[in-house]
Amino acid sequence: MGTSAFWTRRVIWAALATVVVGLTLRPVTLPMQVSPPALNLYRAVERIPPGKLLLITADWEAGTKGENSPQAAALLRHAFKRGIPVAIVGFNYPAGPMLTGDLARRIAPQYGRKYGVDWVNWGFLTGSSQALIALARDIPGTVRKDAYGKPLERIPMMAKIHDIHDVGMIVDVTPSLTVPMFIRYIYGIYRTPIGYACTGVMAPEAFPYLDSGQLVGLLKGLTGAAEYETLVGSPGEAVARMPAQSFAHLLVILLIVAGNVAYLRGRRAS
Repeated sequence: MGTSAFWTRRVIWAALATVVVGLTLRPVTLPMQVSPPALNLYRAVERIPPGKLLLITADWEAGTKGENSPQAAALLRHAFKRGIPVAIVGFNYPAGPMLTGDLARRIAPQYGRKYGVDWVNWGFLTGSSQALIALARDIPGTVRKDAYGKPLERIPMMAKIHDIHDVGMIVDVTPSLTVPMFIRYIYGIYRTPIGYACTGVMAPEAFPYLDSGQLVGLLKGLTGAAEYETLVGSPGEAVARMPAQSFAHLLVILLIVAGNVAYLRGRRAS
């Protein structure tokens, strides 16, 4: 490794660190343009019939907290603001329901919502697709107790919840491409609307389902969370972090352009 290459790498790292840390500590305001997938998801949640659940499948863990946590928080804020009952469950990541439940416990009081009346945490269900199939047919018989060990029959909001027909919409919050499972076993059979909130790197794989109408909407990573916060009217963590992400991406693009210019000049000189 040459001396110039050694120092060039460190200059790039230092520049990126300066942009990210600087804009995190002193954020600036950028205009937010909401994409159609995020807007469609918002509108689908708005259309949930009165009394029916918004089921948030929290299949994420600490490693993707930076993207999935603000997505889940924005969805919770929307539901609590509109008075839509919320159920939280997980099928693939055991930590997901607890992390999302912690968010709900912090957010619900801001809207006067109470556990067991306006939202419930069903916890993690083993069996993945088999658990989902069973849940669709018999929610109380499949879940039995909430994430904290309380029998469902002692939770007031569960009195009228029996099967998938009492669920108005499912939104899968996850870093994985688990959404085909919901399309196959829920949308394909019961036509329950399915939304998807994923990490940015997984979004391209979801667009075929979005274009076919099998998904009603999509949140793409931190950007999708910021768009949804804007739609709900509660700018939060995602909106605050967008300037750092945007300018970091801009710096990377400029460095790529500069690197290619330097390469072409070097070829001409030789």
